[in-house]
Amino acid sequence: MILASLFGLNSLIVLVTSLVILYFYLTRNFKYWSSRGIDGPKPIVGFGTLYQIFFKPLTDVNTENFKKYGKIYGTFLGTKPVLMIADPELTKEMNIKDFHLFVNRNDFVTGDSLNDRSMFNLMDDEWKNMRSIISPTFSSGKMKAMHPIIVDCTQRLEEYLEKKAVTGEEVEMKKIMGNLTMDVIASCAFGTKIDTHNDEKRSDFILNAQKVFRGNWRVWAFFLFMTTFPKLVRWTGFTFNDPTVVKFFRTAITSIIRRRKSESESGGKKRDYLQLMINAQNKSEDKAADEQEIDDLNEEIFGKTDPTEALKFNKMQTEISEDDILATSFIFFVAGYETTATLLSLLFYSLAVDPKCQQKLYEEVKRFDGNFSYENISKMPYLEACVAETLRLYNPISAVGRMASEEYKIGDTGLTIPKGMLVNFDVQTLHHNPDYYPDPDRWDPERFMPENRDQLVPYTYMPFGMGPRNCVGMRFALMEAKTAAAHLVNKFIFKKTAKTTVPPKLKKFEFLLTTEPLITAIEKRH
Repeated sequence: MILASLFGLNSLIVLVTSLVILYFYLTRNFKYWSSRGIDGPKPIVGFGTLYQIFFKPLTDVNTENFKKYGKIYGTFLGTKPVLMIADPELTKEMNIKDFHLFVNRNDFVTGDSLNDRSMFNLMDDEWKNMRSIISPTFSSGKMKAMHPIIVDCTQRLEEYLEKKAVTGEEVEMKKIMGNLTMDVIASCAFGTKIDTHNDEKRSDFILNAQKVFRGNWRVWAFFLFMTTFPKLVRWTGFTFNDPTVVKFFRTAITSIIRRRKSESESGGKKRDYLQLMINAQNKSEDKAADEQEIDDLNEEIFGKTDPTEALKFNKMQTEISEDDILATSFIFFVAGYETTATLLSLLFYSLAVDPKCQQKLYEEVKRFDGNFSYENISKMPYLEACVAETLRLYNPISAVGRMASEEYKIGDTGLTIPKGMLVNFDVQTLHHNPDYYPDPDRWDPERFMPENRDQLVPYTYMPFGMGPRNCVGMRFALMEAKTAAAHLVNKFIFKKTAKTTVPPKLKKFEFLLTTEPLITAIEKRH
């Protein structure tokens, strides 16, 4: 009896001691920012400051923290201190002038090649090598070659919407725009058509892509565990992605790659993203003549693509593995689907809520008499302004992260951050700061019209990130969005209904900006 009591007491002591040690381990960095005079939300054990997303959408969290703590404040991802910056000059300094010190996004190596070998997570020269291979896919010449494919996808959506217009059925914008963007990415990047407009059974590609980002507890759990117990994450094999999603995309993309390689051997010729990757793996050059570059990207608004000599690598000496092709293809599928679908759904929602803007856009596109060629799409300033303003007000990504590759002094703040620290550049706050955008919560495309662009404050607008590591697919996303908008506004009127929520209701616990259903009515123009 006495021995049993002693054993029980010893077990209790061990348990309490372990919990105390764990508590001190989990809170060991919690004074990091306060000891340096940097304010910020108070962290809690197990979550750091991430607990805020349980109560509010991530966009609201960023905006409210900025109002309370200012342009620079400290946060915690689990136990890891993360600096948040919403200052345009520092954003410019660290993403452009000192980009060589902030090349990497993170160091979250998991052992899962679909995560580790994606261009989003590649580091240093490996990232630069891969970017130099992929970037030619998004030249204006190749965009022009892909444009008819996007038109074809849009016309299939038009046929679907015509049926809805005849029956008077209301539509949910994110669903139909997600169908379009998945159709486009499969067709343009992989030469594969998928049945996205089948209401009875939606494409498995879409269902699996949605699992990656939406309401996914794995995303947040992964970040917390990776920053707190990285060795445990690698040991257990716990990954960012659901294993069923990984299996689906591995199988699907592998099948597409095998079919493409077989077609290449039999003399088939394609010049899309996938073929570029296969050529790089086989050390074969793109024999086609260089396309004529077209002035299609408004760099005054959206910035440059690959604006650095640092991306010039010898592609013939770069080793491309099967995992590299799989990982980058996976990112194309899920990121290209989700973010552009969000942009388009909120663009048409905004037009439905603001009939005057919709009419102005219709009058602009009508002047082209249905000739929405690649060149003409680039000649519609109000269309571009509508897209730009939608990305300002409803940017899919609330912040862009970078990791310091060495100790770095932050401007004249007196703060020095150590090598390896994560820095988040607050896109949401920059886009909604009334000092830069008066009446920031109002959707107003006039801000981005040519006659008003001199009022834009430099480095306060970064819907695709900033600097050399901005979104490689920026030109593609803009072409897709503008092409779809021109065609659909020319043919349909989008209208607000009793079920249209104004303003849109944002969801909590989401990694990307996600709304409750965006319901509109649709009528065919006569």
